[in-house]
Amino acid sequence: MRTAAEFNLYYATPDPWHISQARFRDKVLRRRLKRLIRGKSVLELGCGEGHLTDAVFDKARSVVGIDISDVAIARAKSLNLPNARFECADFLQKSFEGYDVITAIECVYYLSFQEREVFLKKVAKEHPGKILLLSGPIVDYRRHFSHRRLMLEFTALGFSPLKFSNLSVYWYPPSFRIVAHLIKLPLGHAFLDWIPESMVYQRLYVLRAPKPL
Repeated sequence: MRTAAEFNLYYATPDPWHISQARFRDKVLRRRLKRLIRGKSVLELGCGEGHLTDAVFDKARSVVGIDISDVAIARAKSLNLPNARFECADFLQKSFEGYDVITAIECVYYLSFQEREVFLKKVAKEHPGKILLLSGPIVDYRRHFSHRRLMLEFTALGFSPLKFSNLSVYWYPPSFRIVAHLIKLPLGHAFLDWIPESMVYQRLYVLRAPKPL
């Protein structure tokens, strides 16, 4: 996993990944997640500057946002969101107990394979039988963060994949951009889950952690 110092370098410029400009992705996430997080206590891992806390998790009863960057956390706190509080921490060291839902939106792919296994085992141990929401780009199909590899990891550790949904279309090669623009038309989001996997950029996974035997 990248260090706090590395992430602080990224956050030297606010919104380094232009997350606030991904309005279509935000709308899709809200649609996909509102039923799962409404009125629930949420642990948001890798919360960054709090953009998704505000744009997507505002209907949660409470949100605890965790990020390794103290620069990002300071900006998140400045939002003064009524249902959220933020902590600077390495989420592999944070307790996962006591929450209804754990979310890891666009952050788990920063972990190595070994760290990801540690993360999932920690969720299984401290969040048994509850919901984990995980998303990220799956453009590296055969190696690091591919759908097939993720599904093998989930099932090997006892997680039950309840659903997966596409969030956005990859922009390369340029021919994919036509589909990316069409998906953004009114009601276009309804066709996201019909596009070929080779065109998918980001995918959301709804998982249930294994229950203790």
